Order: sequence, then structure tokens, then C-alpha cells
Amino acid sequence: MRRNLCKATNSDAKARKIRASAAWAAESVSPMSTTSARVFDLPALPPVLPAFARAAWSATRSVRTPVTMPDWTVRVAGLSFDRSQVAAYNALCGFANAEQVAMTYPQVLATPLYLNLMTRPGFPLPLMGLVHVRNSIECRRALAIDEHFDISVGLGVTREVRAGLELDLGIALSEVGGDVLWQATMTLLKRGVRSDDSTPALSGPKPALQDAPAEAVLAQYLRIQAPEDTGRRYARISQDYNPIHLHAATAKLFGFKRAIAHGLWSKARVLAELQPKLPCAPRRFDVSFRQPLLLPGRATLRYVQEPTGIEFALLEASGGKVHLSGTLR
Repeated sequence: MRRNLCKATNSDAKARKIRASAAWAAESVSPMSTTSARVFDLPALPPVLPAFARAAWSATRSVRTPVTMPDWTVRVAGLSFDRSQVAAYNALCGFANAEQVAMTYPQVLATPLYLNLMTRPGFPLPLMGLVHVRNSIECRRALAIDEHFDISVGLGVTREVRAGLELDLGIALSEVGGDVLWQATMTLLKRGVRSDDSTPALSGPKPALQDAPAEAVLAQYLRIQAPEDTGRRYARISQDYNPIHLHAATAKLFGFKRAIAHGLWSKARVLAELQPKLPCAPRRFDVSFRQPLLLPGRATLRYVQEPTGIEFALLEASGGKVHLSGTLR
């Protein structure tokens, strides 16, 4: 049995457990086309192994089109950070301060929640085959290692794009019963699928590229190393045991030559390098994922410092492929 990443408070835990059980039982008979808003309150972060089993089983299910996405949110109240897990995450991703709660870390806590949400009966897409294409984080203030919080994950808007259907997952970390402190949007792509209630993709010419400001004409470069065991180490912390990240043998089953680095590890690794170069703690971190980084692997971090922040791209060390690109502000 896995060790919990964080602990729920004892107050009202029993009541929340009853509500969560009732919600799950009710959902098991909900129709595929449901669109009514539902919030599932859980007593603690759910185990991930049952979710991965359901995810594997969902791969055998055909997608009914057009897709109708339910309006669901799953949440857990009264959590706290596990210092040992934060320290392990920081060591793996390259953060110098063992007790710093990096702005990328709350997504580790959200892993069991979005797995729980997207493997519930009635979710219309198989989890296998969803591709993480973009990730945005906004942090209202720095997160303290000793604070308590609520965390939630909700299904957001869908968009039709040329490649298929995009889905936004909204993640929020809030003061207990209070204001949002941190929020993120994970954008996932399901190829070859369309929705009956999606937002049409934007069309038209791309905006013209602006000249770099005078203060940041020249780009700077850093080397990034990704050891062979990076995916397994990240999985032990994040509980994301997607086989494409674990071993070459399991990744080959899904068409990859070797295991690939988790996109959120790559994003955190970039943050660890660039955050010290800002005059103050960053408040927004946007990334688009492009080509996978094979393990073991080397990459080059190209960045340009501007008055408002840093623009960057993580490049293949031996060629011109872009693994990810984005901005840190």
C-alpha cells in the first residue's frame, strides 16, 4: 500500500468519507451524456492503482462521438505538505532549498485527483492516449511548507483543433475554506475526436513575432541532464506510473524507442534553473510541450531574459527539435 503524500485533518473526515462514497455510488449509474454540475468530496487523496487499472480497461472502450463532457469537480479538504516528499521532489528536480514548495509541486498532489476524475464511470474518453500539450500555472503568493489547504480538480472547456479534441483540467489549491492561492490548467489532447459542446479552434493568421527587447537580444544556454531512472523516481513521488516514463521495454509497447521524461518533470527542471534569475518569486509559468525527451538524455535550455520575465525553450542537445517552450514571469 502506498504511503500517503499528505494527511487529511481528522475533523469531519468521517462525514466527508460518507459523502464521497455516496457520490461514487450515484455516479456509477449516471448516463454518458450527463452535463449537470457535480462536486465529489473525498476524505483523502485516493489511491492511484485502482485508477490505473480502470484507465487500462478504458482503452478497450470506443469513443462515442460527438463527445459530451460532464461538469465534474473532485476535491479534498484539509491537506498539508509532506516535508519528506517535498524534499525528494526538490532533489529530483534541482531545487536547492529542500523545504521550498515550488510552484510546480501542487500538481504532484493533484495526480490522484485527476486520475480519479477521468476514470469515473461516465467520463467519455479513455485515459490512455490523452496527450498533455500545454500547462499553465498561476501562483498568488509563495506556498509555505507548514500550511494547510484544500485542493480540487475540475473538468473545464473543450476545444476542437485540427488534431482532435482538447480538454482543459482546472486545478486549484486554496486556503482551507478560503481563497485560491494557486491554480493551474492542464490541456490534454485526444486525437481524432470531436465534441458537441466544444469551443471552436481559433483560426486566422498567426500574430507577427515581436523583436526582442534591447536588454535581451542575446540568448543564454544551460545544459540539462535527464538520467535513465528519472521517470521511475518521478513516479514514486508523483504516483504517475504511466509506463511510457518507466522503462524502455514498457515505453516500446506504446511506440517509443526508450522511456520518455515526464513533461511536468521537465517543466520543474526548467523552473529550478530559471527561477533564481528573476528578481522576485515568479507568479506565472506557461509551457507548451512539443517533442518528448528520451531517457537517458541531454537537452539544452535556451533562455532570453526580458524586463517582464524569461522566455525559454528546451532543445534537443544534438539537433533542432524543441522539447518544450514557454514563459516564466
